[in-house]
Order: sequence, then structure tokens, then C-alpha cells
Amino acid sequence: MAMRVFIAGGTGYIGTHVVKQLINNGYSVRLFLRKGSESKLDKPILENADLMYGDINEQHLPNHALEGCNAVIYLIGILRESPSRDITYALAHVHGARLIYEQAVSSRVKRWIHISANGVRPDTEKGYIRTKYIAEEFIKAQALDYTIIRPSIVFGDETAATINFTNTVKGITEMLPFVVPVIGSGRYKFQPVHVDDLSKAISMIITDPTTYRKTYTACGAETITYNQIVDMIIKHFGIRKKLKLHIPLTLIKLFAKMFEHLESFPVTSEQVNLLVKGNTCTEYNLIEKIGINQKGFSSYY
Repeated sequence: MAMRVFIAGGTGYIGTHVVKQLINNGYSVRLFLRKGSESKLDKPILENADLMYGDINEQHLPNHALEGCNAVIYLIGILRESPSRDITYALAHVHGARLIYEQAVSSRVKRWIHISANGVRPDTEKGYIRTKYIAEEFIKAQALDYTIIRPSIVFGDETAATINFTNTVKGITEMLPFVVPVIGSGRYKFQPVHVDDLSKAISMIITDPTTYRKTYTACGAETITYNQIVDMIIKHFGIRKKLKLHIPLTLIKLFAKMFEHLESFPVTSEQVNLLVKGNTCTEYNLIEKIGINQKGFSSYY
């Protein structure tokens, strides 16, 4: 009988790729999702995954949801909050993990792969990074064979509906007719990891005890600046070339603070802070450990 993996967050950008990878690798997948989210899934997933309905917003998980499962992959994550719709960092990153952990305990599931974010640290008062940190600490404190993965920015296989870094940058380049707004110098650096490479890594470590109770980053082999990313995206998508307008950091922080409550505004204050700090890996890179022949951002775009 195939090993059964319970996946939370499998209808998102990274999640759908992970589900497909697991199915291709012979795993049995039980996919936790809200009613109505089936529209985000394509035919191979709908035909091969066992769908389990529930809603972490309502703190609802069916009894014995993890019965017969051997592992959990927690992929639930949001890039910005929408409190009016009860979408918050704390609910997605912390309370959801606790809810599913309780079921894991009752079903005696000890293997847990937790997708966090590169740059997680304790010295943030609130927001995306803070809640990712709290979730990590919660998982570490449990009697689980956990692996925590902190990806850099993830790219590849985007559609018009994909919510990820590439599409966000593409949207910003198309906002104004003659210029591309760039926060600060644009020289901050990233190590983008392809979504397929990240999915392969996740699938490969499920049964690997050398990764138990460890935390890894997950970065691509190529280090590039934000300015370079903008140029590649403009070229790849055939966007008319524009001049880069470098906006002072203090000014964009002011605008973000004033308008971040509007979902149409492209960035939040926290996203600005995270962006200009860059996103690279210095150690414990899971993709390097596994030895995947990676897809580079510059060769892809």
C-alpha cells in the first residue's frame, strides 16, 4: 500500500505542484481544502487525490481526518492579510498548524514537513515573519519527526491567476506607462528557487530520517539582484521597455503604511522591509543537500 500524505494548503501555487509531484512519485495524497476550492485543481489531482473538506477559518477539521495517513505537509500560507474576510497571518500560519497537529496526535502521525519562509526570525513584533516564527517554534516543541523548510522566492509555471513574486513584479512593471517603479536601489539580492525543484525536494525527504528534526533553507543556485529580475521579466513577457524609477525607501514605506489596507495596493509595509533586505541562503540549503539539477531564473526567463 502506498504511503499516504495529508496535505494542508495544496490548492495554492506551491501546493498544487507538490501534490502533482507526490502523485507522480507514487504517494497516496489526502488533500485538505475548503468547499469550492476544487476549481483551483486540475484533472490529474481531482482524479488521484482523496479530498478532505474543512476550514481552518472555522477551526473545523473532520474527526479522524488524518486516519491512515503517514505524514503531514503543511503548506498553508498567505502573503497579506484581509481581516474583513477573516484571513489573518495568525490563523493561516499558527492556528491552522495547531489544529492539524491535534489531529496528527490522535492519529499517531509523527512525520511533519512544514513550509515556512527564508528570513524567519524572532525579533519581529507582528506580521508574516513573526507568525511564521511562532509556528516553527510550536512544531519544534512537539514530539514530531519534523522538517522545516524555509524557501526563498519561488518561481516558475505561472499562470495569470498565480500569486507569487514573479507575477507581483510583472504587475508592478505594467502599472505605469513610461517607468518601472523600483523600491530603493534595486541592488538587493535573491536566490529564486523553481517551484518544481522545491516540490521534488519535499517529495524526496518524506522518508529520509537524516532530515528529521532539522531546519533547512531552500534557495536556487543563482544569485541575482532585483534590478536584474525586473529586466528579465520585462524581456520574457514582451513588456515595452521602460526607465527604472528608483523610489526612495522612506517614501514607499510612507505610501505602503497609508494604503496597505487596500488590496489593490501592490505591497504592504512588511513586504517592503522584506524586499529590500534581499532573500539569499547562507547555509543548510536543502536543494544543494539533495543535489537537484536546478532550473535557474535567468535561463527560465
